Amino acid sequence: MATSDLHGHILPYDYAADRPLPAVGLARTANLITAARAQEPNCLLVDNGDFLEGTPLAELASRNGTLGAGDIHPVVAAMNAVGYDAAAVGNHEFSFGVPFLERALADAAFPTLCANALRQKGPRPTDDQLFRPATLLLTRRLRNGSGETADLRIGLIGLLPPQVAHWETSALQGRIVTRDILEAATDWIAHLRSAGADLIVALCHSGIGDSIHVPDMENAAIPLARLPGIDALIAGHVHMAFPGPGVAATADIDPIRGSLCGKPAVMAGYRGSHLGIIDLDLTTDGRRWTLRDFKCEARAVCEAYGPHSATAPVATDPRVEQAVASGHAATLAFIRRQIGLSDRPMHSYFARVAECAALDLIHQAQLDWLSSAVEGGEYAHLPRLSAASPFKSGDRAGPTNFTDIPAGQIVLRHINDLYTYPNAIRALVITGQMLSDWLERSAVQFRTLAPGTCNQQLIDPQAPAYNFDVISGVSYLIDPTVPPRFDQAGRLLDPQAHRIQGLCRDGIPVAAEDLFTIATNNFRAAGGGGFPWLCEARPLAAPACLTRDILRRYIASRPLLQPRNRRHWAIAPLPPATGGWFDTGPWAIALADEMATLGITPVGATDDGFLRCRWRTPALAEDRPPPLQCQTQAAI
Repeated sequence: MATSDLHGHILPYDYAADRPLPAVGLARTANLITAARAQEPNCLLVDNGDFLEGTPLAELASRNGTLGAGDIHPVVAAMNAVGYDAAAVGNHEFSFGVPFLERALADAAFPTLCANALRQKGPRPTDDQLFRPATLLLTRRLRNGSGETADLRIGLIGLLPPQVAHWETSALQGRIVTRDILEAATDWIAHLRSAGADLIVALCHSGIGDSIHVPDMENAAIPLARLPGIDALIAGHVHMAFPGPGVAATADIDPIRGSLCGKPAVMAGYRGSHLGIIDLDLTTDGRRWTLRDFKCEARAVCEAYGPHSATAPVATDPRVEQAVASGHAATLAFIRRQIGLSDRPMHSYFARVAECAALDLIHQAQLDWLSSAVEGGEYAHLPRLSAASPFKSGDRAGPTNFTDIPAGQIVLRHINDLYTYPNAIRALVITGQMLSDWLERSAVQFRTLAPGTCNQQLIDPQAPAYNFDVISGVSYLIDPTVPPRFDQAGRLLDPQAHRIQGLCRDGIPVAAEDLFTIATNNFRAAGGGGFPWLCEARPLAAPACLTRDILRRYIASRPLLQPRNRRHWAIAPLPPATGGWFDTGPWAIALADEMATLGITPVGATDDGFLRCRWRTPALAEDRPPPLQCQTQAAI
């Protein structure tokens, strides 16, 4: 049994919206675990990483990067109550620094593993100075249906994306280095076999990505599954459920049976939405174990998302609720503190098809910080830009995953609603060519539209919202009838394709050699999400600070916020009778005037709880605002 990417979601509660969130939470997953244990006593429970970070409940304990004497991190306390056998360390475990992580894990009643995040490299992986143990060898006495018993020696290995050393540079520099997933796994698999492992299970905090291995690849589950010696694999990191329809079938992937390269594999969703189960049918001759068959499942705590779902989620486990009861109460008191006022509501229901006030507020806070960061320096004369993504825009987290802040009081929970991740803010110097490529890569979120067709899907469901960067300080159009220039890994697909049109600064076309300063986050500055050329940008020295702290201070320093739907970008005017549909949160139905202005028409509820909307081309929407006043030809 496996969980993955809990991201601090212990109770079924949305702290950003201050309301219950029925379809998630370890407190619900724990009941699935109890039921599975009753079905099969020959079992193990593991977690695949990214459990410590992600909600105010989890992060309140890390506000100063410390835990008080005698305090147990609430997520660790909950996992102790459930009774895990082991857990892998994920990349987000490092978000608050190594000392904090070491202190938090010290209270875990289960071992934590990581074979490729290291204190120091040795000549070979097995010579490395490890941060956590690379592997674990468990001996379990199994009993079959006839009452016969035999000992099975199970080897576990923990692995994570090696990019974490770049994503969390300020926290890890001089403390942690990384190795390629396959490089580390190959040596440690041999070590486990020599130590007597009959079965090896990889706890791989890495997604199902390309089939062919390249050094330091982020989503390496398929090449890892291909390694001799791996018997079963727990994947994750990308917040998907597997087996299931969200992953396409290939020669290496069987999304129905649940296998990678013929080996059993699961991904357990996100935020405790699923319990991954691998059932292995084993036989032994007394000396050697053989895998005869397997069955894989991603068992959901709720079969359907959404406020209109007729499916009731499984009940919560009172042991887990009790483990975090005091932390939950303290978190509610904290997130309800007022810090500012806004003259209008902010939401992300349409942020993937038009500008929105929620992103505008983030841009204004980041630009304010950037002005201070470059003031009096070598690059103070350069134009200043800001990059931000609509993190909460549905996606795999379901129809409740949208920012929705009413006009009036801004309280602390709204910071998490606006900016989900504990990213650090970064300043870069980029060229006009980098800027153009940045926007082209962001525009991968749009599917290629066929001219003259209205009923086509506008947003690629495989493109997460956190990789759709909107850049403030320039103006541009996006033409989704043009094929994408890049793929989602940032590889060039078509050098002749240009979805970005009329890229201008103050009405002047941007040239490839132009220079800009830009505020972004540590993940993107390190090339994360498929923007590899940003690793070549010049970083600017600035005090380390979380973007959420920048945003909080900006809000608190203004008597009244006035965010606006500033028209930095728009979808380009398309041929007649051309348009598409996209899914948004069900509460968007109340925004009839805004939808009409944007050329959006609600169609109806989907089976999974979203509101389906039709977006009309500007040529068909007379009430749509006029296109941006950009030059028709950019210099790039």
